[in-house]
Amino acid sequence: MTGASCGSGFLAVDSGGSGLRVVVGTAERGPLARRASAEPVRTGDRGIDPGHFMAQLVPLVRALADECGPVRLTAAVVGATGLASLGDALRDELPDALARQFGVRRVALAADAVTAYMGALGPRPGAVIAGGTGLIAIGTDLAGWRRADGWGHLLGDCGGGAWIGR
Repeated sequence: MTGASCGSGFLAVDSGGSGLRVVVGTAERGPLARRASAEPVRTGDRGIDPGHFMAQLVPLVRALADECGPVRLTAAVVGATGLASLGDALRDELPDALARQFGVRRVALAADAVTAYMGALGPRPGAVIAGGTGLIAIGTDLAGWRRADGWGHLLGDCGGGAWIGR
């Protein structure tokens, strides 16, 4: 999404066990449009698959461009399940892929538990329980972070959707 626009735009992405959720917006107008895919991004021998991530993301962002008009995307934030342990390939490849495809110049990658925390509480002390396909409790006193579970369906996530289904 490049070209004429109403200012600097952002791309916000949540990648988790239940799929990919994407928002495009601007600082001036806030979120403009949202889209989702119910297919989770694959993991493989290199961890989270950046090619599959982009293959899902590109059509969603193109559809958002049709919906909300041209937005010059300058920044992206991605919250991804498993980023801490499975994110090496995504960290290595995603910033360049986003720059090539959309013109994004600033990228922030974080574990989805961190983005859930920030979305719920912002930059202040507290704790959040994020339950979906997986389950994690995360908290901070702003001096350090603590977590409980969130180790994935093979090692934990007791009480998450995958655990309940199993």
